[in-house]
Amino acid sequence: MNRPLTASAAVLSLALAATGCGAAGDRAGTSGSAGGGAITLEHTLGELELDAPAEKVVALEWTYAEDLLALGVSPAGVADTEGYGAWVTAGPRFEEGVRDVGLRDAPSLESIRALDPDLIITSELRSGENLEQLQEIAPTLVFDPYAEEGEYAEMRTTFSTIATAVGEEETGEQVLADLDAELAGMKEELAEAGADGTEVTVARGYTGDGAAVVEVLTGSTIPGALLGELGLANAWEAEADAYGMSKVDVEGLEPVQDSHLVYVAAEDDDVFTGDFADNALWKGLEFVEEDRVHALDPGTWYFGGPYSARQVADEITGALTA
Repeated sequence: MNRPLTASAAVLSLALAATGCGAAGDRAGTSGSAGGGAITLEHTLGELELDAPAEKVVALEWTYAEDLLALGVSPAGVADTEGYGAWVTAGPRFEEGVRDVGLRDAPSLESIRALDPDLIITSELRSGENLEQLQEIAPTLVFDPYAEEGEYAEMRTTFSTIATAVGEEETGEQVLADLDAELAGMKEELAEAGADGTEVTVARGYTGDGAAVVEVLTGSTIPGALLGELGLANAWEAEADAYGMSKVDVEGLEPVQDSHLVYVAAEDDDVFTGDFADNALWKGLEFVEEDRVHALDPGTWYFGGPYSARQVADEITGALTA
């Protein structure tokens, strides 16, 4: 459906005026100076102190690149900019001059060093082998997007921390407030359509090692949490891996066949319309027989920041109210 994201307008208008609307939990773990002085930031390694808000930032995870864009900050460098452009379609694009610093799993330390950044932002998952080298280049914030508190809550807290790190606390609060308002509007839209309380199964599909792979998302993921924000129910309650997902085959979907299935798959690798098309078990599932299977925009990224979260909610709302 791709409704305009009002948070982007807020970023521009906040140059004139803004009011702090963020929840206390979103602001937890940071302290800073409105005058641009020293900042203390909490992350997975404890506390990180900056002498002043960072102006030249390198993001080694797509989520944090999206966070910077949502704050109106153009990153100096981003890992795998081409991949970002293909998979993360919500929000603005990178400005000309943003440097690609290699892969998220294997960034180029030389490229990062050449940028002389004030701050590097990375994830716990990908920083194990080069963390010390990154810290030698610049102060490094490390976050765990799969924290026990849940991925949606973690995304919001991390976003607020990054906002403080770059001196955009008010903008960050407004972006989250706008997200909350838009989610409330979608919840009302779903209720008016009679979809309040509808059970939904969220999945993604792709081909791995020559076989169809389906990953179903639990309530600990961003889409899983967003279902609750929208007044919907997550039908999937099975055990998940460390990333909040369960890998299943067609037979594994039988317990949730009375729900609506919404999924993301690449246009050239849609296992639901490809591999499963002639599968008798798939065709016999209730949500297939009753046309309750909904393909979301292939560019809907389940693991991003506020823009992506809003897009996920918008796509699900559109699927259930079409």
